[in-house]
Amino acid sequence: MASKTYLDVNIFIYWLTNHPEFGEIALSWVEKINDNPNEYMTSALTIYETSVIIAGLLGKTLKDTRLITQLNEIFSELNNLKIIPLTSQQLFEAPILMEKFNLDYEDAIHLNAALENDAIRIISNDKDFNKSPVIREF
Repeated sequence: MASKTYLDVNIFIYWLTNHPEFGEIALSWVEKINDNPNEYMTSALTIYETSVIIAGLLGKTLKDTRLITQLNEIFSELNNLKIIPLTSQQLFEAPILMEKFNLDYEDAIHLNAALENDAIRIISNDKDFNKSPVIREF
């Protein structure tokens, strides 16, 4: 049985921007998605956050339908990536995880989504997840 793995936003940002330091490792994680059905997941929040960050890096806005469509297509082509819906429960329970693990709101939402979906590890270079009950790898 495959272990369930949650991918943090930074993996997609590093991959899409071909980050000089982290681009290759991010690409290696993204390539694993299509080779391992039912193992990799992320939140719908990740798609939104990726759109915000990429738009900012490109000097564009979220009114740029072409950019948003392109990003959505990129995510939809990752056939084996499970996109977890963002729920009000994840948002409302996040402050509990913020306090318990000293996380910011965004990280607590991602952690909550990972835990709700039985992820045992999170792929991220964000060391704040080291304090959480999931194993952080990068």
